[in-house]
Amino acid sequence: MKYAEIEWRDGQPYSPGYDDIYYSTAGGREESEYVFLKHNYLARRWQKLGADDHFVIAETGFGTGLNFVLTLQAWAEQASPEARLHYVAIEKHPVSPEDIKCVARNWPELAETYDELLSVYPLPVEGEHCRSLLGGRVQLHLVFADVIAALKSRELQVDAWYLDGFGPDKNADLWSDQVFSLIEKNSKQGATLSTYTAAGFVRRGLQAAGFEVNKVKGHGKKREMITAVLKNKKLQPAKTPWYTLEKTNYKNKKAVIIGAGLIGLTTAWSLVQRGWQVTVIEKHGNVAEEASGNPAGLLMLRLAIDNKNDTAFYTSAMLYASHCLDKLQQDNSSQSDEKFWFYDGVYSIFKAGKAEKIIEAYGFPEQFMEVLAEHDLQPHLKDKNVSVSFLREAGWASPKKTCEALVQACGQSLKLIHQNVDDIRHTEGEWQALDKKFQVIASAEVLVVANGVDVNQFEIVSWLPVSSVRGQLTEVTASETSLALNKALSFDAYVTPEYKGKHYVGATYRVSDKNQQLTQEEQDENLHHLEQCLPNIFDKPEQLNGRVGFRPVSNDMTPIIGEIPDKQAFKEDYKELHHGRPRAQYPQAKYLSGLYVNAAHGSRGICSSFLSAEILAAMIVNEPLPVSKEIVDHLSPARFLMRKLKRGDMAE
Repeated sequence: MKYAEIEWRDGQPYSPGYDDIYYSTAGGREESEYVFLKHNYLARRWQKLGADDHFVIAETGFGTGLNFVLTLQAWAEQASPEARLHYVAIEKHPVSPEDIKCVARNWPELAETYDELLSVYPLPVEGEHCRSLLGGRVQLHLVFADVIAALKSRELQVDAWYLDGFGPDKNADLWSDQVFSLIEKNSKQGATLSTYTAAGFVRRGLQAAGFEVNKVKGHGKKREMITAVLKNKKLQPAKTPWYTLEKTNYKNKKAVIIGAGLIGLTTAWSLVQRGWQVTVIEKHGNVAEEASGNPAGLLMLRLAIDNKNDTAFYTSAMLYASHCLDKLQQDNSSQSDEKFWFYDGVYSIFKAGKAEKIIEAYGFPEQFMEVLAEHDLQPHLKDKNVSVSFLREAGWASPKKTCEALVQACGQSLKLIHQNVDDIRHTEGEWQALDKKFQVIASAEVLVVANGVDVNQFEIVSWLPVSSVRGQLTEVTASETSLALNKALSFDAYVTPEYKGKHYVGATYRVSDKNQQLTQEEQDENLHHLEQCLPNIFDKPEQLNGRVGFRPVSNDMTPIIGEIPDKQAFKEDYKELHHGRPRAQYPQAKYLSGLYVNAAHGSRGICSSFLSAEILAAMIVNEPLPVSKEIVDHLSPARFLMRKLKRGDMAE
């Protein structure tokens, strides 16, 4: 994906590809406010929002960001400080930050708001980009994709629509009957819509989709424009009823999370930012005592040419994690000068030609991932017949210190209990975490199991296929030659640049190995990988130095995120699935309301944890999900039951 090609004509942005302007040369700001803010009646509607409410706006075509900036400014002034705005914008041709800066010069009074947008504006990478603004009061969901593909894969429950793509005569694909039908599918009953156009086929298309359409006075020289209200919301059967969650409104905004590692604490942080009170139960005396206690780990993609959902998830996750780590480190700077996140990029070594194939397969721009013809590693590599790529948005972090920063960020909204949970049960509308004497440690309507390799220790989730993988990290003392490595490097293993006189190399991979002690064999394995890649620049340690951690991994190597399905109900409701009955004949799935899991992140937890936490928090509070429906289903715990049911293999 590339940034949009823009020509500047008399100081105004113009698209030669669509032969159209981005906004009116006569009063662009005034037109935007008139068409979209005024005729969606936003000020009046926002005044009715309470502290627990959220409002969803969707825009077809983000363009220069003018509509969003004006909405953000209006929200700051007019909405309750406790309410949350979700602004979903679908853009196939993102405008570059440089061009947005040029646009912003037209309105100096919007400079501060434009600066906030530009501080989180993503690279032109296809997919989902979720960013937090206005101190967490606003979530911007930028979807860089074709509008039909984007709307097909979402269930947004939109309150107000801005239809602001290039004109119907310039970009007919954005104004088709299929788009109007998908807009209806993604709307709440009573959703409003406004657009600058008054074209007859647009009016008729919206009416056919269930909207009551009106023509009103246009702005400036435009005689008329369209407004609409969804009066006839159509009930459509779910294409995958087994992945359809029932919407639940939890009463008291309290949750219990089992596990105070990176996964549990990012989940707590996401809920706290939504005004929740969270109790985290950890069996150890401190946070991050298991795999999250490692001194260093890479924020790095998992790339697979043959698994689109996996790569899409990890791409969005890495970019979002970078955004969150920046915010955490900035907020934590008043408490400590010590950095825990190093946003320097990562070198990655592939077999010759593989990196190029990945870039081509996913359309990654060079600002995101680039194969380097020349680089600092060149004189040190043992194998010259490799591709060295550079991921600019990657880096490395201390998981342990990240967890400590998350606790600090949650403040008084987080309660930590250091106790072992032996079982969980549901009674009187709440989930209870129990000790070995069946005494209640903590209870709430919502409970999240996020305790790493122990995730399936409880009977109710014991069927989750999660196993423990032992990993040993090796600590190497920096030398004069090792300082040549100034960025983290990913190869058959990984190695960090020098920090406080040390490099960290890792990590080994031992399935079902319970040994908690450092072994010479695994240290030698790490050092062998290092020597095979970068010979003779590191001094061999004279003794065992490092750390052992145990990582939870699912049997399909993908994280498990979502509400826990009712296994027995699935077995009964979908027992005929392997016979090929039409999907519409099956009932909506039954889930264990309020019981969630966030687990099996393996060796990519730094990358996946922040976005996974956002997905789970959005599920819990019924907000727009920050990823597509395909990715949510790809991560769902129900996937394991469905695979067995489709094979007719649910006898146990």
